[in-house]
Amino acid sequence: MKNKIIKSLSSLNIKFILMNVISALIILVGIGAILYYIYEGTVSGHVNNFNKAFVDINRFVNRNDESCEEYLNNVAKLYNVNAVIADADGNILLKSKNVEGDKLDVEKIHKWLNREYKDGNVYQVYDITIDGKGEKLYIYKKYNEIDEKKYTDNELLIILLSPVIAAMLLTFFLTSRKVKYIKQIAEGAVEFSNGNLDYRIQKKGMDELGFLAESMNSMAEKLKENIEKERAQEEFKTELITNVSHDLRTPLTSLIAYMQLVGDEKTTEENKKKYTAVSIEKAYKLNKLIEDLFEYSKLESGGISLNKREANVVEILEQSIGELFVEAQKRNMNLKKEYEASKVILNVDSSKLGRVFENLLSNAVKYGIEGTDIYVDLIESSECVTISFKNEVANDGLQDTLKLFDRFYRSDKSRNSKVSGSGLGLAISKNIVELHKGEIWAECENDVFKIYLRIYK
Repeated sequence: MKNKIIKSLSSLNIKFILMNVISALIILVGIGAILYYIYEGTVSGHVNNFNKAFVDINRFVNRNDESCEEYLNNVAKLYNVNAVIADADGNILLKSKNVEGDKLDVEKIHKWLNREYKDGNVYQVYDITIDGKGEKLYIYKKYNEIDEKKYTDNELLIILLSPVIAAMLLTFFLTSRKVKYIKQIAEGAVEFSNGNLDYRIQKKGMDELGFLAESMNSMAEKLKENIEKERAQEEFKTELITNVSHDLRTPLTSLIAYMQLVGDEKTTEENKKKYTAVSIEKAYKLNKLIEDLFEYSKLESGGISLNKREANVVEILEQSIGELFVEAQKRNMNLKKEYEASKVILNVDSSKLGRVFENLLSNAVKYGIEGTDIYVDLIESSECVTISFKNEVANDGLQDTLKLFDRFYRSDKSRNSKVSGSGLGLAISKNIVELHKGEIWAECENDVFKIYLRIYK
């Protein structure tokens, strides 16, 4: 809620409304102040000031004593005027301190009021009651103190236009900053359209322009990611075609050659049996490769769903160990269990998880140093089950450890290794583990290679 309020107050609409309100206030207050200043310098303005002074004096001055005279003096000082209370003959009863003498020339004042006389003063006469008798209150001010302001029409026009000009300058200053920022955003758009997706527009403020800059930066980042993803997909397609064509062609070429030898009349029966056995082996290898390709394709496209149920992970693991026992013995390798648990229940797809164990154990047998042991461990915690496979490998087989789970990865770049395999086993295993919301990773230290598999409960 707080963020919405801040966002609303930071919007361009609010800013423009505030700018217009401030400009209008500058114009209205400015013109009002100028008119008031000019009016105060006129006779009418001073008469109005005299009237205000009379109201204050008439409210409390009603006796001919020191306190009333003190109050009269304070009011005269407040309004910057001369104040005198006199009788009909001009004899002064009360006066402000800036008035000299004891008698006013009443006749001259009346002539001034009738515009028959000028002495450089502005006068105003009021009736006032002092000690129950009607007297006169004279309030006046000299011209040299008034400093009346007179302007020509052109001067007055310029003065009145000054608040408008000030408001326009303020509006120009505020809008020019936004226009400048809009130009920066436009320059960023040009950079993006020219393919420079690493360019970034500086975000300024929390208004719509700031969010536009942020959105354009985010758009450029996503475009860059999509382009890189598309480039990676194109590379994958090229790699797929190259690797599949190579991996299919090799056993297929051998298969055709052996079948031709079997069909040759000059081939002995003993050799025919031998070539037939080799052909069958090549056919199985070809079939395994096609199955791996098909399974990996389905995993990548999301075409495989898990059939989860409660299962004993230890049983699945030991079944895989049993299946690889013969292959390990051929290489004089032993599969050693380092765990003691006999029952660990998890909600998994038994066949898919068994495929993972089979792939990991098969790789350990194929790529481990002949005559060494393969260690299998299982550790259960309250949150997960971690299974590890450890064996010794040659140093040159550990150069690209981080790429182990990439599709078609083989430590032998030429793909001519005598060790059979599609290069998809670990990629398939990774997909299956991730479908289980688990983790799989590898570690290498000296000649010891470890691969870990973690499934959460």
